[in-house]
Amino acid sequence: MFARVLACAALLSTAGTAAAAEPKQPTGKWIVNFADAQCVATRNYGSEADPIYLVLKAPATGGSLQIGIVRKGRDIEPKQFDGEVVVDEAATIQTNLLEFGNKKIGQRALLVNLDSQNVASLRPAKTLSIRTRDRGIAKLGTRLGQGGSRDGETFALTQMGAVMNTLDTCTKDLREVWKAWDYDKEPSGLKEGPLGDLSGIFSADDYPGIAAFKDQMGSVAFVLLIDEQGKVADCTVTETSGVASLDAQSCAIVKERAKFKPAVGLDGKPSKSSYFQRISWRLEG
Repeated sequence: MFARVLACAALLSTAGTAAAAEPKQPTGKWIVNFADAQCVATRNYGSEADPIYLVLKAPATGGSLQIGIVRKGRDIEPKQFDGEVVVDEAATIQTNLLEFGNKKIGQRALLVNLDSQNVASLRPAKTLSIRTRDRGIAKLGTRLGQGGSRDGETFALTQMGAVMNTLDTCTKDLREVWKAWDYDKEPSGLKEGPLGDLSGIFSADDYPGIAAFKDQMGSVAFVLLIDEQGKVADCTVTETSGVASLDAQSCAIVKERAKFKPAVGLDGKPSKSSYFQRISWRLEG
């Protein structure tokens, strides 16, 4: 699957234009990465020395989309912001966003999950804005700053129809390789599916403090890609809870702690497979 990256990049490429203040103009080509366990599209809106990447990640099924803004950075304690995604300065989607940094890879990211109902508006879009409305909450009882607002980013978009179509092709490949299908379909090509129990890997201490502080609750649906050793190769949200920290915590815990008995293919050997799960986060009292 990885060998198709360059072909897809060439299909979607256009000459970069000089960066502008509002909206930001692309300085690089769209690159759609047909990785073994992910479908990710990226485009640079900064310089080579100081890149600003717009990132789109599509799950194997479910129709949702994760959008990220990735820059150079250092370790940042995860912060959750109330905010909005605005498509063509018309369709405003109220949501919240998660920001975090990783010193080891030298990056910081601002992430938001869009549900399937809102993803369709991106296909004809010419601009995309991601804005925060407060200064964020980093942990239980800690607010960063005293109200106010933070400016977001607006990106000029081109070739979104082609990008989304290519992501659709990539996710189709994922469904075939990892035997992932929609909820109302049975997986084919397997003698036995993967076996695992996620109910015991979560505890009350796992509830994100930033969500508990705001009394936020919700249900997260996600698809796991399970390799031949029973390890979680990828976790992607398919239905967002509407709370960024709950979405992120769900996948983080599963990827770290979940163990599966791998699926068995028709040949009797361990096989790649997928596993769908919904986690409900509730505060008692």
